[in-house]
Amino acid sequence: MFFIIGTKYFTWGSEKTTTPIRCSQCNIVSSFTEKTGMNFLTLFFIIPTIPLSGTKKLIECPNCKARFETE
Repeated sequence: MFFIIGTKYFTWGSEKTTTPIRCSQCNIVSSFTEKTGMNFLTLFFIIPTIPLSGTKKLIECPNCKARFETE
């Protein structure tokens, strides 16, 4: 039997930031989307099986979809 494994960053939950932020990638000023996520070991690059990291909070630009970690 042959398994294809990989890693992928999965996110869940989302809410808009209360203050507009300037994106360093595309230079737009907008309310970003706050998300929580975690790295997983995956089967067939789709099915998350084993968490590889703790949860991280990040924000995502609504225009270019660039993601930035927050504290």
